[in-house]
Amino acid sequence: MKQRTNLVKQKRERGESPLGVIIQTGSPDNVEMAGVAGLDFVVLDCEHGSLAFDRVTEMLRAADGVGITPFVRIPDHTPHHVLRALDAGAMGVIVPNVKTADEARAITRAAKYLDDSGHGARGSCPSTRANWHLARDWPAFAKWSNENTQVWLLIEDFEGVQNIDAILDVPGISAIVPGPFDLAQAMGHKADMAHPEVVAALRRIVGAASKRGIDSVAVLLATDSEGLRKEAAFWREMGVTIFWIGGDRRMMSLAMERRRADVAASLNIA
Repeated sequence: MKQRTNLVKQKRERGESPLGVIIQTGSPDNVEMAGVAGLDFVVLDCEHGSLAFDRVTEMLRAADGVGITPFVRIPDHTPHHVLRALDAGAMGVIVPNVKTADEARAITRAAKYLDDSGHGARGSCPSTRANWHLARDWPAFAKWSNENTQVWLLIEDFEGVQNIDAILDVPGISAIVPGPFDLAQAMGHKADMAHPEVVAALRRIVGAASKRGIDSVAVLLATDSEGLRKEAAFWREMGVTIFWIGGDRRMMSLAMERRRADVAASLNIA
């Protein structure tokens, strides 16, 4: 049985920067649109999004259908959330607000099957959607899963920034995701993501990842084309390698506002 392809992993091995989007609305159609648009990955948001888990499975199926690589942002560090997302066929989990190396170690153990090094404690089942409902060769599937599914950790609190070196020394981390909005809040700067202390924290996170050859992910938040270009360039200069270009809620809201404004202007409607 042919296994799924991790486009993010493939592109990074070629030195390219994958582009993806977060889906918060529980819509398989939006997953399909992301794939048709040529994006490389989708993040199904079970932390801030309106997704029940049965809906996640349908969205993963949509991702398979259009050949886009799906990740699930789980709501917390609970190992069962890691297991369910990966067993359902996600190619990785994105875990919020990681603050310590011990937290990171527990997460990566939950995401990886036991290997020869003794690392990994993911629950094993030969009949899951991840292995197309029946693993004919369990050792081969477990090895493939350990090599191809990914763990991304969100750093959203200054404690995580202070512990970033110890966190990134934990085996099994594929990428780190600095959370500029949450960091600005946690550091007492409200929504000021450009505050020098926030920018310094972001640089510290990305720099620590780059030093270890670990990918870092930028979450782009600008609402216009010029702002997006500047934001992407800012992160690229910092050393970011993967770009999360926005979310379906934000994109749809902005598109509707702009379309309404264009039509209203042509009809002289306030």
